[in-house]
Amino acid sequence: MDRSGYVNPLFRFKNSGIVIAAVCAVALSLGASARESTKPVAIRNVRIFDGERVIPNGTVVIGGRKIAAVGRNVSIPEDAEIIEGDGMTLLPGLIDAHVHVWSEKQLEQSLVFGVTTVVDMFTSVEIARNLRKEASSGRADDRAGMISAGTLVTAPGAHGTEYGIDIPTITKPVEAQAFVDARIAEGSDFIKIIYDGGSVQGKKWPSLDKATMAAVIRAAHKRNKLAVVHIKTLQGAREAIEARADGLAHLFNDDAFDPDFGRCIRRHKAFVIPTFSVLASVCGTRNAAAMAEDSCISPYMRPSDVAALKQSFPAAPMFGARGYEAAEKALKQLRAEGVPILAGTDAPNPGTAFGVSLHRELELLVQAGLSPVEALMAATSRPAETFGLSDRWRIRPRLNADILLVHGDPTKDITATRCIAAIWRNGARVDRERHRAAVDEEKVAAEHEIPESGLISDFESERITAYFGAGWSVSTDAIMGGKSTAEIRRAEGGAEESSGSMLITGAIADGSPNQWAGAFYSPGPTPVTPANLSVKKQISFWTKGDGKTYFIMIFTQSRGWMPSVQSFAAGPAWEHYAFPFEAFGTDAHDLTGLLFGAGGPESGGFTLYIDNVRLE
Repeated sequence: MDRSGYVNPLFRFKNSGIVIAAVCAVALSLGASARESTKPVAIRNVRIFDGERVIPNGTVVIGGRKIAAVGRNVSIPEDAEIIEGDGMTLLPGLIDAHVHVWSEKQLEQSLVFGVTTVVDMFTSVEIARNLRKEASSGRADDRAGMISAGTLVTAPGAHGTEYGIDIPTITKPVEAQAFVDARIAEGSDFIKIIYDGGSVQGKKWPSLDKATMAAVIRAAHKRNKLAVVHIKTLQGAREAIEARADGLAHLFNDDAFDPDFGRCIRRHKAFVIPTFSVLASVCGTRNAAAMAEDSCISPYMRPSDVAALKQSFPAAPMFGARGYEAAEKALKQLRAEGVPILAGTDAPNPGTAFGVSLHRELELLVQAGLSPVEALMAATSRPAETFGLSDRWRIRPRLNADILLVHGDPTKDITATRCIAAIWRNGARVDRERHRAAVDEEKVAAEHEIPESGLISDFESERITAYFGAGWSVSTDAIMGGKSTAEIRRAEGGAEESSGSMLITGAIADGSPNQWAGAFYSPGPTPVTPANLSVKKQISFWTKGDGKTYFIMIFTQSRGWMPSVQSFAAGPAWEHYAFPFEAFGTDAHDLTGLLFGAGGPESGGFTLYIDNVRLE
């Protein structure tokens, strides 16, 4: 029986986001930086944008992890490495004030493009905790720094609950303080609230009511935390600000206009993160893929970055270009009223890519009415001041040496930020060429050809093999401290009267918050390198087993190693399943792995047969 696209609604893979760590453990490192020398560095005769003002010609000295000196007449240490800055501009490392981080690789990529800090608006608690732990131990100079909201605040079934991660939800104002306190205990640096009923998408979703949203904002303020609200409509924006929200995570794009909007935001002393990059994708305007044609930036872009910039949201835009124009009009109001504007991209949503899209965001901000200097402030001093990043908000002595050196003058031509000459993170110079070499390898891997038949494995030979790709391997939660086990071997007898199949046996063990065990297939020439499989539209296979529910996970690089999951039942007789790649939210242009197996919360032994795995 063909059960194409079947999903068992009872199946839930517990905290699927953390499986990222298991898969990334076998990935090739794309580390961005290395501490080459402890010698001081002096960049002299350089234009300096210090986060707010321009010094036409000066010198900056980096000593250790800090900025040692800044000015026109600076004493340069005798043993310093000298960099001549003629024709270049030195500015603080860029800050992307709206992203969603699912792996350290996204932070590494951000850094390669001069983004030295990101503000994460929602990720799994475990991921945020692990990244903070590495940063506090001094092992994260090869990636952008991060502050995070952790788990967002939303209603049952509302936006934020659709990503395969079990998250707490809230329904009543009386629950607000305990809910906020729990987020802070988990490590949230600020509170992110969803206030969006889906009307801009032409849908009706559950959402917090106004009273509950206001109660959450009050609860955050009681604990001295910022409250940032996700909205999509002008009405939602006004209601959030009137409830004393500190800022908006987006501008609205519902083709609405209020001549008092800018004054309203100013009166309440709030800030706004327009996120034009993602609004352009939602509204179907602009051409993000043109970034790949910029010779300054394209050599450092992975094939998955290019493909991600070409993507758009699956639903047709309700307001289209009119919605985007409404956001631009609102920005002009905000600028006229002196409202703090912060640059953010909402990466990795369709039409965006980590690091790359912040340079595009700066261009879109200028097109919408900011001056180049105002746009630079939106990506440096403004988000640093807003989120309390007092150690990196300017190019000043004793602050962190998170610095970006670019060719040209971005205070006049904002696209000059893309022409990067050098980056320092905590005083360590970023090795961009190491990243570029890895990108070149990925470009070769992404062109990997697949057989016309699309057959991955039929398990007819004596060993478990694949007709292309790096083949099959065991994957379990042991890498995360779990005790689940798995074994794969060829079994006699297969589907469609064939002679063999793959047998996956093992046991899911309690004791770890994330349990899984199964067989992992890497389609690229080496483990977990991306392969472009977009010429095919679905994954097909035959299965039988012990009657339990199992899953197939698909990993893509553009999702930051965040898996998409579909489930299937494996009964005593062979059954055929076919899952369109569309069901996983991908076109398979950068597929890094498939995982067949079992997972929590149900524990115990399992027996699963897989045969005739094919792309169609």
